[in-house]
Amino acid sequence: MNKARVESFSDGVFAFAITLLVLGIPIPDIKSADDQLLTPALLGALPHLVPYVTSFATIGIIWLNHHSMVHEVEKVKHTTLTLNLLLLLVVAFIPYPTGVIGRYGALRSAVVLYGATFTAAGLAFTALWLDIRRTRLSRDHKNEACIRSTTVRNLIGTVIYPAATALAFIAPKTSLGIFFGLAAFYFVPWPPTAQERETMNH
Repeated sequence: MNKARVESFSDGVFAFAITLLVLGIPIPDIKSADDQLLTPALLGALPHLVPYVTSFATIGIIWLNHHSMVHEVEKVKHTTLTLNLLLLLVVAFIPYPTGVIGRYGALRSAVVLYGATFTAAGLAFTALWLDIRRTRLSRDHKNEACIRSTTVRNLIGTVIYPAATALAFIAPKTSLGIFFGLAAFYFVPWPPTAQERETMNH
């Protein structure tokens, strides 16, 4: 398949999933159009923004990394397509557990579902990346330092997401904090390797 079709379809799924997230934030239901009723109702809805922002950031980070990864791919094989669809399957599902968290808060079952979804997303992304690396589909397959750095960065979430999900059985609020912290961590650019700095200087 033409790589451009893969990128276009993937971008559409990412955009759709991000758009669906906002639907999980409920509009306050008040008896009448009164500021004295609406103001506290709006303030009460603020906790819903935490899972919304976390999920938005997570999907956004996956999209950014997916774009960078696929951009370097020269050709697309069947296995790569299958793993890419698996990743999109999980990404499209993220709005559902986000909505559950938004409605019921940090209940154990809700946070476990939320964490399990992020765990699946991390595993799917890592599997896609390792397939691209294994089959040497990327133009950067010779830049071993860059590949190792990217692999380590991917594995951090792959390890921490399931650990935080397991923690949700005991301390669901702490797990939510870890998920938020991971989203913030991945927003910080990874320091370039010496080889990357040398390439940028030239």
